[in-house]
Amino acid sequence: MEGEAVKFALDKLNVLLNLGLELYNVSDEVTHIQLALRMIRPFLQDAHSKRNTNLAAKQWVNEVRDVAYRIEDAVDMFLVDIEDNRARNSGVWSKLVRLKKPLKVKNFVDEVKAIRSTLENISQLRIQLGITDASGSSPQFDGQLELFRPARPSDVNDSEVIGLDRDKNEIITLLLDTNITRRAVLSIVGMGGLGKTTLAQKVYKSGELGRHFDCLVWLSISQKFVVNNLLREILYSVKPDERNKKRTTRDDELTSELGKYLAQRRYLIVLDDVWEIDLWESLRIVLPDENNASRMLITTRILDVARAADGDLRPHELRHLNEDESLSLLFQKANIPIGEPGIQHRADLNGVARQLTEKCGGLPLALIVLGSILSRRERTKNAWQRVHDTLDWHDERAKRCSEVLLLSYVDLPYYLKPCFLYFASFPEDHKISAKDIIRMWIAEGFIPRDGHGTMEERAQDFLEELLQRFQGKVTVVA
Repeated sequence: MEGEAVKFALDKLNVLLNLGLELYNVSDEVTHIQLALRMIRPFLQDAHSKRNTNLAAKQWVNEVRDVAYRIEDAVDMFLVDIEDNRARNSGVWSKLVRLKKPLKVKNFVDEVKAIRSTLENISQLRIQLGITDASGSSPQFDGQLELFRPARPSDVNDSEVIGLDRDKNEIITLLLDTNITRRAVLSIVGMGGLGKTTLAQKVYKSGELGRHFDCLVWLSISQKFVVNNLLREILYSVKPDERNKKRTTRDDELTSELGKYLAQRRYLIVLDDVWEIDLWESLRIVLPDENNASRMLITTRILDVARAADGDLRPHELRHLNEDESLSLLFQKANIPIGEPGIQHRADLNGVARQLTEKCGGLPLALIVLGSILSRRERTKNAWQRVHDTLDWHDERAKRCSEVLLLSYVDLPYYLKPCFLYFASFPEDHKISAKDIIRMWIAEGFIPRDGHGTMEERAQDFLEELLQRFQGKVTVVA
């Protein structure tokens, strides 16, 4: 991100200045570009907020990022040159006059002067574009974090979304149907954003299943999986004591031990987000079929995966929400009281709300994210219209959903963006410790030192705000 690129460039310049550059007559030039970069940094927040609707502002942000990378490269090359000369002249480092090979000072000075000229042009362009200093209202700069402290996330169950009750009942009925005695595999199929995982969670948490099955297992499947790791997780789920044993179950023991245990019980295993037919082919051999009405439930985007898992049962294909359901979900997530489908929720907002729901194409995930964004906007037609105009809508439903998800990132406060992006360094479906992520953010320099309270407390505030914005989409363990 641009702000982090500037921060790293400034850090590099500090390293250089701390080496005592008076020996090389470059400290003045380095100080000049350091000051110029610091003067530009506070304006990034305003420019970043305008980049979706103002191509010139977007280009300005890109120019700042590029010059920051250019500074890093120049400093790195100069530091390498210094180390190279230091190795050649061991023992005489403090006496420049005794160096056998002169440092490439001139090349570095020329590059620094060129960077300085570029920074001056960027500053002038910023004035012409009307980019302002938004740092006065940002907790990253003024330390007024108490003004932004979010309430702790309420116990909202995002699985109770609109339009899935009928699907839930149909799937539960099939799972409980003892007329089908064989181990049957039910599939929930649909494109990303339709609510496959949400529906599977609603089914899995049903009290009826807990009374019917002896074992319940939930597994989230990443696109890169290891079958033995999945089998081990199933074993640990049905036999929790195995996880804490001193001796880990060997791979060659997994099949027999898991098969022996499950053969005596009626089980339900949910595999969420399956991408490969090979996965079920591998598990089919291991999981016993004792004709006791055990079940598998899988969610997938790929119809062929569902058909391969069980050719005798029709995959349950999720539908898109209709107009009234979409409108109700949007208003619900925007924290506006809803009535019955088709009822006027807010006469002044209904028109633009219908435009937004139409563009979402009936995708629940897109509507949930968009509603969350609208909940932090003024409840006026103009404010909601600006959100509509910000999105670069596409015809394809999948791209529409992606655009809304991108907006959820763009809508984040400037200080939260690096924290959010840091989650990408973890594997898919990985459970993240809140304590660990807080420590990592602090170590990376994402948490400002100024402000009230400790850095740990401010990092906790950042984490709570992210959880509130992405409720039900992020799992962080204590």
